[in-house]
Amino acid sequence: MDFLKDIFIDKLGLEMHHLEKFISLSRAKSLKKKEHLIQEGAVCEFVGFVISGKLRSYVQNDNQEFNNDFYLQNSLVTAYTSYLTQSQTNCNIEALSDTQIVYITHKQFNTLIEEDVHFLKLAKYISDVFFIKKCKRETSFLKNSATERYELLCKTYPGIEQEISQYHIASYLGIKPESLSRIKLLTYINK
Repeated sequence: MDFLKDIFIDKLGLEMHHLEKFISLSRAKSLKKKEHLIQEGAVCEFVGFVISGKLRSYVQNDNQEFNNDFYLQNSLVTAYTSYLTQSQTNCNIEALSDTQIVYITHKQFNTLIEEDVHFLKLAKYISDVFFIKKCKRETSFLKNSATERYELLCKTYPGIEQEISQYHIASYLGIKPESLSRIKLLTYINK
């Protein structure tokens, strides 16, 4: 869990006792491939960190699934709008491989903040991560071609094409898998 130490100590300037307190309250969860961490209609009661494995977030509409995020090793995972509002989520988070996460509940995190305002730095960090990802994705759909969206995805998630199936990446980009194959081929040829 060195990446947690990097976040708490290096990025946020918190002290080791903050990390130790967070870890003492956090819980571990194991998911098997295709198991859901959360499903549409549930209230998200957690924010977590992916220790190993990979997950996807998707929404369903007319029996079709549309991927809207990926969570790889060392990243945050939550249905953030539901977590903040404590209302039902409209998304699903599914493990794409056997996955391990550590998480803290909404109630426990708020207790940490009440006991020590330094934990607001962690809350801001979590908020910033999800806000920036959301803004980049929305702007990319409004301004960029499918090829540019693919390049941004590869920059945001280095090595993702080895981690996630082409079908799921195409869904995230809003294109058909055949179109992604052409984009990848053209990107390879133009290098």
